[in-house]
Amino acid sequence: ESLKRLSYFYMHESCGQCTPCREGTGWLWRVVDRIHNGHGKQTDMDLLNSVADNIQGRTICALGDAAAMPVRAMIKHFRHEFEAMIKTPAHQTPVSQASAAAQA
Repeated sequence: ESLKRLSYFYMHESCGQCTPCREGTGWLWRVVDRIHNGHGKQTDMDLLNSVADNIQGRTICALGDAAAMPVRAMIKHFRHEFEAMIKTPAHQTPVSQASAAAQA
């Protein structure tokens, strides 16, 4: 949920001047939203990394870099949770022990 909100924020805040940010932030949000809604594909993790790679360091301002970094960090540290969301429909996604402890 947090990555979905972050990626939407960066997509919304992009001025649209440079193509990597204008197109890339939209791609990031759509793919994260698809995973979050239970329609993710096995190739989505690689797609997210590829889009983030194509944004980072290729934009006029730092907004593109700021949009790519959380995506890469979340995939690096919580890849297993993304994979679980892809394998299991959204309404059946198991909550990790760390997430359950944080909610308690």
